[in-house]
Amino acid sequence: MARCFKGQREETKGMRRLLLGFAVCAAISMKTVCVFAQDLDRSHDKFEDFTAKMKAAKGQEGATGTAETPPTGAAPGTGPADPLGVAGDLPMGNGPNVLGGGAPQTPEELQAMMEQEAADQQKKLEEATFEMALKQLLPLKPDQIRTTLDRFRESREAAETPLTIPEPRSEVQTASLDPTAEPLIIRAAPGNVTTLTFLDATGAPWPIQDMSWAGPFTIQPTDSGSNIIRLSPTTAHGAGNISIRMVDMMTPVVMRLTTGIDWVHYRLDVRIPKPGPLAKTPIIEYGGLKTVAGKDEQMVGVLDGTPPVGAEKLKVEGVDGRTSAYAMSGRTYLRTPLTLLSPGWDASVSSADGVNVYAFNSAPVVLLSDEGRMVKAHIMSDEVTTP
Repeated sequence: MARCFKGQREETKGMRRLLLGFAVCAAISMKTVCVFAQDLDRSHDKFEDFTAKMKAAKGQEGATGTAETPPTGAAPGTGPADPLGVAGDLPMGNGPNVLGGGAPQTPEELQAMMEQEAADQQKKLEEATFEMALKQLLPLKPDQIRTTLDRFRESREAAETPLTIPEPRSEVQTASLDPTAEPLIIRAAPGNVTTLTFLDATGAPWPIQDMSWAGPFTIQPTDSGSNIIRLSPTTAHGAGNISIRMVDMMTPVVMRLTTGIDWVHYRLDVRIPKPGPLAKTPIIEYGGLKTVAGKDEQMVGVLDGTPPVGAEKLKVEGVDGRTSAYAMSGRTYLRTPLTLLSPGWDASVSSADGVNVYAFNSAPVVLLSDEGRMVKAHIMSDEVTTP
């Protein structure tokens, strides 16, 4: 979870840097536009000054021409000398053979031409400014943007992917109430939820009264009177413990909490080796027979679905595939969701999902109860040994 939050913070920082870059580019573009606008204003002012001077010069030329026009009949050469000299006799105008034909002859035409040129320059300036701003705001091409996003996705995936995915396990363990015994160990892993279920010797739920814990763990109890606890660690390497007080039991159940990345308890059924307040009433009472698994590791292994090495799997006929049997040390271990009626067993254990394991002396035929319906099953050697 911490790595996930760190990845999200890194992603947020990356987006902030990208937005900051866009803002800087926009500021540069606005500055460029302002400079171009100032240059355009100065050009327009110069054009206005030039036009005014042209109008003033035209007015002076008209006044001078009126004053210096020689009277009718005056002899040639008596007027003012042409400042252009011989060049003053060259033809001027818009004729096809005149140098500079098509040039404006009046200030109005010159002003119109200058205004058109200014408009063209303004349009070119706007286009250049737009292209520059677009290039600064979006300097990357579409394929480059896709490549950048792919690299970002790969980096984020590498940062958020856990180093290893822990192996999930589901187990049934018996909690010892002996104060000198080692407490059970609950194995948790970051990013995974471990579910604890508390059962009594008959497989019935044992409600939780209260609990307390220490260590970097988040523990969420279910509703009041429930027998289920969910926990998850907040660090990859941590340790702690938990103390649970069960209903109608004076001795607390104490367990160790550890974290790791190799394997994790997805589900752990904790059996308390005594009948609880919700204990099931057996269909047949076998006086004096042992009905609590205690520390029988063979029974717990069969209940988990992982019988001990060397256990011979037996063939069971007459029932569905939910029932299986194993032979170990001259005894038969029957794993079934049904209730065993005959023969009498000397030990049994149950899980939270209603699966039972019975240990009894070898018998070829067993009688089971399937919700009140009697079922006969035949057990025989299958000559298959578990590895």
